[in-house]
Amino acid sequence: MTRAAPDVEEVLSERALSQWAQAISYVAGHYRVACSPGSIQANAPWLRGKSRTTALTQLARQAGLSFHAPDIDKTAFSQWRLPLVVELRDGQLLVIEHVNGEEAVDVFVIEEEGQRNRLTLSELLPEILYVAALRPLSALKDSRVDRYISRFKPDWMRELVLQDIRPYLPVMVAAFLINVLSLAGIVFSMQVYDRVIPAQSYPTLYVLSFGVLVAVLFGFLLREARTHIMDVLGKRADMRISDRVFGHALRLRNSAIPRSTGSFISQLRELEQIREMITSSTLATIVDLPFFFLFMIVLAIIAPPLAWIAPVAALLMILPGVALQKKLAVLANQAAHEATLRNAVLVESVQGLEDIKLMQAENRFLQQWNSYIRITGESGLRTRKLTQGLISWGMSVQSLVYAAVIMFGAPMVIEGSMTTGAVVAASMLGSRMIA
Repeated sequence: MTRAAPDVEEVLSERALSQWAQAISYVAGHYRVACSPGSIQANAPWLRGKSRTTALTQLARQAGLSFHAPDIDKTAFSQWRLPLVVELRDGQLLVIEHVNGEEAVDVFVIEEEGQRNRLTLSELLPEILYVAALRPLSALKDSRVDRYISRFKPDWMRELVLQDIRPYLPVMVAAFLINVLSLAGIVFSMQVYDRVIPAQSYPTLYVLSFGVLVAVLFGFLLREARTHIMDVLGKRADMRISDRVFGHALRLRNSAIPRSTGSFISQLRELEQIREMITSSTLATIVDLPFFFLFMIVLAIIAPPLAWIAPVAALLMILPGVALQKKLAVLANQAAHEATLRNAVLVESVQGLEDIKLMQAENRFLQQWNSYIRITGESGLRTRKLTQGLISWGMSVQSLVYAAVIMFGAPMVIEGSMTTGAVVAASMLGSRMIA
């Protein structure tokens, strides 16, 4: 008979958390997963107030294990699924290690460390309240292959940021509506120049103006909503990334910890830049990129002879950035290295301030600090020179697009093959595509 695991989401007591910490450490030892039982035991009280699933998942992850609760069924206790941790109705925890025959199982009693008993499943099943399956998060370490095969996952951050893609769907919908509404001003200009002014129709002007105001208002509200959603998603991603990185930093072996405390702190602080990238306008820019092609289609409909100008300008804007990508990467790595050294000098000087004064080494550390400041400043100047050059080039190309559309469109207006409103709308849309 199968009995589903109950939805036991009550808050665990401190005694229960202590028992579960012991059980998790024992299972980690069974799988030869390196962990600190003392650290797990010390962290257990901090999980008071959290649900059973949340607390056990976090404790298991600290030990390098995954956690899930299978159904309470006789077939769950097959030899291939062991070890399993079971909680009895009296609060006692057992680790089922081995199936001896069809009915008998060998168990390890948590509170009576070192004691093993043999029980029958028929006696044990009615008393079981909860079952936990704990498995290693990654393959076991083997010194014979670890130096040749790395288990590093380069996409770990992407998995954390995009852990659930569904919240990003409203961002995409908002981006689509914002870009569609941005066409209102362009269509308004086209209609005013082509129809309102020649016909001197004030009622049409008022109706079109009201429509543009409504579109601008809705665009503003959608931008605010999109910004709020992106901030919330960025905060969640930041919490997941910080939890993963800081937890990994706390579990580092002593031999792997950098000798310089300041450089280690500087590396951890780099996460702030990643968080800002996720929550800033960078993500909004990436989301808006596909709508370049939508605007290109609209431009081809409004003014087909002028549709080639914006794509050519976009290509001219991208090429310098691609050409300087390698140089910018070198400068960025150099700047990060120098900033790390500067931060190392700062932290270690503050930590050893008494020793520095005792040895009268203030001038030496001051000279070292000034040297790093000078080197960092020079590196920053080189980087800013390139980035500002790219920004200036982009602004120049954007202005050139507007002028090029007018320059090539004016003869067509004179010849009568295109209207003034179409040229004005094409110039506005071309600048919007490059912005």
